[in-house]
Amino acid sequence: MTEHELRELFREMRDEPVPADSLARLRVAVDRRKARRNWWKLAIPVAVAGCVAAAFLMLRPAKMPMRTIEVVQPEVAQVISPPEAPVRTAPRPKRFRPRPGPVEAVPVSIRIETPDPDVVILLVN
Repeated sequence: MTEHELRELFREMRDEPVPADSLARLRVAVDRRKARRNWWKLAIPVAVAGCVAAAFLMLRPAKMPMRTIEVVQPEVAQVISPPEAPVRTAPRPKRFRPRPGPVEAVPVSIRIETPDPDVVILLVN
């Protein structure tokens, strides 16, 4: 059959009434199939969750037993601390405050050497 023949056949079937009995049988069959599949929708996620939980429980590391360590403290003799000696502080140096008066000239000389060994600059006050 070609496409054109199929279209004509469907147009002819469109005009014929569908028996009510066939629709009812079809709906009952569809409901049965749905009822069969519904328990799988719940059973599969529950089974997967159970497998994941079992895997975590089986593969978790085993708890290591805690070891207890007894600490034996030897008897300590009483230690007498030495008597505290007084701490001597160094005397502070006295501040020198210049007295107002005539300023004495202090000779200052500055020597500057240049890269040329024959040139030396002397600044004398």
